[in-house]
Amino acid sequence: MDIPKNYFDLILKEFKDVQELCTNAETPDDAVYYFSALHGVLNRVMNFCCIPILIFMHQVLQATHQAISNRQSMTIKPGVTSNGVTDEMWEALFSYIPLLISAFEKKDEDEIRRILEKFSNLSYATTGNGRYLQLRGRLKLDV
Repeated sequence: MDIPKNYFDLILKEFKDVQELCTNAETPDDAVYYFSALHGVLNRVMNFCCIPILIFMHQVLQATHQAISNRQSMTIKPGVTSNGVTDEMWEALFSYIPLLISAFEKKDEDEIRRILEKFSNLSYATTGNGRYLQLRGRLKLDV
């Protein structure tokens, strides 16, 4: 992974800060808000150092944030019956962050991709069909 040290350190620090904020968040809304900083820092760094792995990380993390936010917001609309974001989904989301940090710290792009696949599966689990597959045991969230 060819990222200048100053940008690598910035991303790593921000990721670790996000992990702490999410762990200590008082509400799910706060946690989702803090989670958005993961793709936010990547977006800022890409203005100066744009490489494919950062783009891939940004896209998957942004999509995950959007999927969780969308599913979460469905639970507060009057008349909408929704399962919302399940405990298993929350647990998966917050267990994947330290895995991503560890892989990023090691600059292990293959491991980063494997972890991003977990985020992608989580995103899909928030959809109607994804939830159906999860309930049927066909879509597993590695927690």
